[in-house]
Amino acid sequence: MKVKNIVLISFVSFILLEILFSCAQIVAPTGGKKDTLSPVITKTFPVNQTTNFRGRQVELEFNEYVSIDNIQQQLLITPNIEGTYETKINPKGLRLTFDKPFKPNTTYSLNFRNAIKDVTERNIAKNIRLVFSTGNIIDSLSVSGKVMNPLINKPVLDINVGMYFYSDTLNPKKEKPYYFTKTDTSGVFKIENVALGKYRIFAVTDLNNNLLYEEAKELIGFVKDTIDLKSNLQNLNIDIAKMDKTPNKVLKTRSSINYYNIEYNRGFKKVKIAFQQKKDSLVYQQLDNRNLRIFNTINNSSDTIKVKISVTDSLDRVFTHDQKIKFKVKGKKDESVKEEFSMKAIPANNEDIDLKEIGYTFNFTKPIAHVNLDLIDIQNDSINKVAISEKDFRWNDDKTSLTFKINGPKPKEFVRVRLKKGTFISVENDSTGKYEVMHPIRDPENYGIIEGDVKNPNKKNFIVQLLNERNEVVQEKVDNVLHYEFSFLKAGIYFIRLVVDENRNAKWDEGDVEKNITPEKIIYHPVRIKLKQNFVLSGNDFTID
Repeated sequence: MKVKNIVLISFVSFILLEILFSCAQIVAPTGGKKDTLSPVITKTFPVNQTTNFRGRQVELEFNEYVSIDNIQQQLLITPNIEGTYETKINPKGLRLTFDKPFKPNTTYSLNFRNAIKDVTERNIAKNIRLVFSTGNIIDSLSVSGKVMNPLINKPVLDINVGMYFYSDTLNPKKEKPYYFTKTDTSGVFKIENVALGKYRIFAVTDLNNNLLYEEAKELIGFVKDTIDLKSNLQNLNIDIAKMDKTPNKVLKTRSSINYYNIEYNRGFKKVKIAFQQKKDSLVYQQLDNRNLRIFNTINNSSDTIKVKISVTDSLDRVFTHDQKIKFKVKGKKDESVKEEFSMKAIPANNEDIDLKEIGYTFNFTKPIAHVNLDLIDIQNDSINKVAISEKDFRWNDDKTSLTFKINGPKPKEFVRVRLKKGTFISVENDSTGKYEVMHPIRDPENYGIIEGDVKNPNKKNFIVQLLNERNEVVQEKVDNVLHYEFSFLKAGIYFIRLVVDENRNAKWDEGDVEKNITPEKIIYHPVRIKLKQNFVLSGNDFTID
């Protein structure tokens, strides 16, 4: 009997252990369809389109668990509220508590954009807007359009488009918009639930999200005319540009034994220095569009030299200031370190050249003090030596760039240029080394031509520009000729645009906020041009309204 009990107990124990281990086994999930559905609103407070709302809290509830991302940047509340709000995140939604009451008789729109996502697959809750009014009616007008950067012909994302109540003294640098929204990836914007009234519309990059235009850092565009809004307004086109008109000023200076450097906060295209005393005259150089270098060519480190500097910016505005120049005094252990001197030639070695454009440009890193003409040897086809004199030279203002054309018999095969060591001497007595290049004569069959016509019934000034794939201007025509031709083009991809030159200064102008001048119109030819060798592509026409 005892044996039977032991066997029975053992059998039952074995069965129980089998069941236990079977239940404890980890089984891989069977899977299922990926969640691609966006969270859906199930309840809001107040209810959407509510009127006569008096509360300070807003709540949203969804049909699933959600997360809230970057609410301060994503949530757009129009009109602009006074004060701030606190956010409480709930498992399936959120609550906003405002510290100040909403304005009376005002329609508010809360656009949550991409702030709300589900917690599993991060699906964005789309088109989540809550509209309510503190008055008896819901304002229902809308304004929509598109923001473009005309220089690159592309729409711009996240541009702040604001509507301001019309005023003679309106200044977007000091006033925030009443209504505002941001552009999507297509540059499209839509401001909804707008009240009747007169408005001005501005589009600003708003880099720091303060709803104010910062001229020195941000791009801006605007609708030129005041809008008297009585019905929905669609298809507004706004071009943005850098309209920085802040005055120039000295940003910083740096002194060494050999140089005195001045950096300006704005770019400039030319500079002129008047020295108070003739004996103190020094050589100077524009390093780039913001930096000026003055050379200690008289080895004066003890005295302060007084000068008057005038820099001219791209708008032809002249900034003149007095400057005291003092070079660093050389100590016993100090070394007088000079900047490197080098030369770059255009065209480069072995680059073919056009008979109509044979010439050279030499760019130097320091101003040139002397040229030894006897050390320059230019030959056409190794037979004809080309005579050259200083009359053929064209220097820039600070003598860092030399251009000259080659006269004499036209070459048939190539041009060879030789410069012996010491041909060019800098203001610091550096000299160029030996230099030799050869250029085959350009064969027209290796190149193509792009041409077209311009219909201009109102006889406006215009510029036609040819651009490469990097959006760089390759050639341009500024002569208002109704038939244009770009020749000797290498095979490749090109784009063409036409600038309506309203002020006739032969360049595109970005506009002026204070003068209510919008950027000059740029018309892009719709076709991406693929040019092959020895091809002429015609019919790339424009019409100027």
